[in-house]
Amino acid sequence: MDYINENSIGNMRGSGLRVEIITLVLVLICLFVILDMVRRRTVRIYNWTGKRFRYLGRARLHRDGGGYRVRIGERMSDLSCTTLYQLCPPKGFVRKNRYKAMALCAGRERRLLYVDGCMRQSIYYRGQ
Repeated sequence: MDYINENSIGNMRGSGLRVEIITLVLVLICLFVILDMVRRRTVRIYNWTGKRFRYLGRARLHRDGGGYRVRIGERMSDLSCTTLYQLCPPKGFVRKNRYKAMALCAGRERRLLYVDGCMRQSIYYRGQ
C-alpha cells in the first residue's frame, strides 16, 4: 500500500497551479501573435474634419495583382466629415513595399496611390 504524506499532496496542488499558469501564458502569447498579425495587415484610416485628422478605424490590405488594395466601407464614409482621407500603413509594410501601387476604393470610386509613410487622398464614396 502506498503511503501519501502531506508534502506529496502539496506538490500535486503546486503542479496543477503551474500547469494553469503555463496554459495562461501560452494563451496570452497566442493572443499577442494574432493581434500583431492583424496590425501588420491593416491600414489606419483618418478623415480631415476641417481642423484635424480624426481616426475612423482600420481597413484590411488586400493583394491585388502586383499591388495592394484598401477598401473604405460605407460605415467609414458615413462617419467622415470631408472627402479627404489619410491612410497610415504599418512601418514594416512601408519598408518592404515603398512606391508600389496601392488602390484606394470607396464603393465604385477608385484612386491609385503609391505606398509611402502616410498617404492623403480625396475620394467620394459612391455606392455599390
